Amino acid sequence: MPFRFKKSESPAAGVRRVCRERIGAALGGLRKGDRPAAVHGVRKEIKKLRALFRLVRGEIGRGAYRKGAKALREAAGSLTAPRDARVMLKAFKKLAGRDSRKFAGIEKALRKNWRQETRRFRKKDSAEAAGRILRKTGRRVGDLKIEAAGWAAIEPGLKQSYRRGREACRLARKQSSPDNFHDWRKHVKDLWHYFCLLYPAWPAEARGFTDELELLGAHLGEDHDLFLLQQFAAEHCAGKTGEVKVLNPRIETRQKELHAAALKLGSRLYAETPAVICRRLGNYWNEWRGK
Repeated sequence: MPFRFKKSESPAAGVRRVCRERIGAALGGLRKGDRPAAVHGVRKEIKKLRALFRLVRGEIGRGAYRKGAKALREAAGSLTAPRDARVMLKAFKKLAGRDSRKFAGIEKALRKNWRQETRRFRKKDSAEAAGRILRKTGRRVGDLKIEAAGWAAIEPGLKQSYRRGREACRLARKQSSPDNFHDWRKHVKDLWHYFCLLYPAWPAEARGFTDELELLGAHLGEDHDLFLLQQFAAEHCAGKTGEVKVLNPRIETRQKELHAAALKLGSRLYAETPAVICRRLGNYWNEWRGK
């Protein structure tokens, strides 16, 4: 079930179908909730759903959008703690490399946190709560009304996503703060999701753009994981000040590398105006659909 529109279907039919498929995939992942990787996968599916709702927000109406967005945000929130515990440990292992013994206390604290959050997730039955929300959302999908046909149903949401990402890139360049880079990442991920949805319509040039968006999202994602790691070490490893003092410069050095790479890539990916890029992509779409 690729996250893509089909050539033969209308945007309205495509949105409903993709929503149902992503909800089905998320529910399947929740049935494997005892596996940490499965929880992470469910969050990815929910992010796709949230991005899809934002894409057609102007079409489905404020009420339907707010109701769907609130429900999906609640479902994702119940999965945040075990996800963060897992990615912090992974970020630490990647950063420490062969020197992990130097940070034995921090690693021990991270592993303990991961086990605790996993147990808490299972005990609270968070997977079942998220499942109820997703099933309810699935029942509402058939009621989503998308009146516009063709590119007109997609262009406004795509243009807004590109514009916001462009503005967030400028803000991150002007003021390098964790919040600004994290906010930019959200817009980058949305735009990448839209390019994935429309992937069959794009020529090789635009498909390369999709790959670069994915790379940009990976840079910004790693940066945020390192920010979470640094916060965790500061709050939960007070007795390991020596280890924290050695770890923090490593985190900051890696973040500087990630910021530089992200801004360089972002300046190229967001070089065009929203109107220009959407007009070009609209031409690709109409050619693909035989218009």
